[in-house]
Amino acid sequence: MSEEISMEASEVFEENDAVSVPKEPPKTYPKEQPKRQPGTLALIGACLVISLGASLATIAGYDHWYAQKVVAVDIKGYIAQQRDNYLAGKLSDEELRKSFDRLEAVITSIPKNRVIIMGDAVVRNAETVKP
Repeated sequence: MSEEISMEASEVFEENDAVSVPKEPPKTYPKEQPKRQPGTLALIGACLVISLGASLATIAGYDHWYAQKVVAVDIKGYIAQQRDNYLAGKLSDEELRKSFDRLEAVITSIPKNRVIIMGDAVVRNAETVKP
């Protein structure tokens, strides 16, 4: 009986061998260059460029939108000029009101990150707004 079992087993193994597909030789493809990682110097350079760009953008944004700046408005000189023009008869009552409304509009249009001071107090190096 053991001979019959071993005979059957050997036939099964032979059938499996006969059924198996012979292996094809591997296809040869043109040799691909392995992808190279960027060098250390290139990586450091890219990090520096990105870091400098982000720093400059942050500083420019802060300076433009948040940093306090001093703005001088020569209100006293403007009022004196309008008074002189009114007394000389160059301005009517309505034109005088419009000029003061324009002065108020100029002052209220100055952004909130600007500190407004009188033009008389400025010696130099301050932005001066003319109404």
